[in-house]
Amino acid sequence: MPNEREKVSPVVTVTPVERPARKLIFLRHNGIDYFSGCAEVGCDWEACFNSIPEKFDTAAGGRLPAFLVRPNTHGLAFFVEVPLDYCRTLPAGYEIAELPPCSYLYFTGMPFQNPEDYPVAIGILNEAIRQYPFERFGWKRSEKGPCLGMGAAPETGARTAVPVEKI
Repeated sequence: MPNEREKVSPVVTVTPVERPARKLIFLRHNGIDYFSGCAEVGCDWEACFNSIPEKFDTAAGGRLPAFLVRPNTHGLAFFVEVPLDYCRTLPAGYEIAELPPCSYLYFTGMPFQNPEDYPVAIGILNEAIRQYPFERFGWKRSEKGPCLGMGAAPETGARTAVPVEKI
């Protein structure tokens, strides 16, 4: 019988993506992870963010860039990036801020069969990010953008975008 890690492919691709100056719509939370964040602020944020046609990518959760982190917080939020000219009204409690241009390395895991294997897929992706030799490929991690954790789904695999700068 295969162990949990054998059910999900360990293959992770890394793709550089350039983002122009843009806005970040975000909803802060004081949780320490996705589940405690949702317990605090609810889960409506995901449908709200994914309904924005102008968004650059799907709704995400993760750490805010340093300039948006408030003292004595974990600096975590749920968010989506939108074009700089985005100017629609936001729901109560949501914030918006401008972000400078930045580069991301998109880490993408392989699709998987069983929806219940999402924690394994995310674990494989997080391990790949921890072990990735950023400097060897001319990159260093950056605070110019948020780290976009886009979760994991069977059809897309796990996905995270890590902000980086050229060395």
